[in-house]
Amino acid sequence: MKTLYFDIDGTVLLLHEDEVKECLAEGRLEDAIRRTRFEKLVCVGNFAAIAHAVKGVDPTYDGLSILFDLCQGAFADLAWFRSVTTLVKDPERRAEHIDFGADWWYVDDLASKYLLAADKEAVMAQEPRRICTPQPNGDGQDIIDWLLAA
Repeated sequence: MKTLYFDIDGTVLLLHEDEVKECLAEGRLEDAIRRTRFEKLVCVGNFAAIAHAVKGVDPTYDGLSILFDLCQGAFADLAWFRSVTTLVKDPERRAEHIDFGADWWYVDDLASKYLLAADKEAVMAQEPRRICTPQPNGDGQDIIDWLLAA
């Protein structure tokens, strides 16, 4: 199963600005993900920990819907998004959640930090095409280009 592990801040959204990157807006991120036939999305962003904590207090909390809204139009189809997306429980250890034995792809402006913390520096050298470290304040075209080459 082709799986995309993705971060939010500095990846989908401009770092420290809470605004979607221009080239990912209006559903363009979703379009690139679907055209490249990803079957599963895993959010590894810090929001995931917040969503799990709130869900523990309020079982009706809809973390996927909030995440969809948080991404400010990068995704267009909520029903599809909900059907393919999950949230990791511990984003601080996000690289440990990656199934390196499967067809994995990882986009995160801090990818090297988390891969090093998980003792996965060999993965960075062996599988560089599977990892996208986007410009945190870029327009997102680097992510689109990477996805379309995946």
